[in-house]
Amino acid sequence: MSIIGFGMATEETVRNFEQHIGFSLPDDYKQFLIEYNGGTPQVRYSTFTVEALSEIIPLDVLYGLGIDSEMDLQDWNDEYRSDLLSNSIIIGRDPGTGMVVLINDAEIKGVFYWDHSLFFNQSNEEENVYKICDSFQEFINQLKKP
Repeated sequence: MSIIGFGMATEETVRNFEQHIGFSLPDDYKQFLIEYNGGTPQVRYSTFTVEALSEIIPLDVLYGLGIDSEMDLQDWNDEYRSDLLSNSIIIGRDPGTGMVVLINDAEIKGVFYWDHSLFFNQSNEEENVYKICDSFQEFINQLKKP
């Protein structure tokens, strides 16, 4: 799936963001930021599957660094920092209220869907994060046309 990027991030910008969040990002995600700095799918609202919810979810945007605050990776993560698991960041969102989260922890790694507004019946305050796949590149590769 092709992404229409917001430009390019420098390696220094990515390193500064890693220092800000306090952990290293996976190499495939760092490369994405350097090459695209976030963006939208070339085919608007391309979808990904959240198997635990038995749902196909449209992707609205992947956030970038140093861009408009509505789509800025650091701004979104600063706002929700206290709600996130350790070593995790919000990297994008669906058109509603769900968020795409990247976790890079020793025990948990991958891309997850965070139903933070509890939109889906299966979600509750204790369980509202669902694994999508094992890596960011796998997430990009599985995006499908709506």
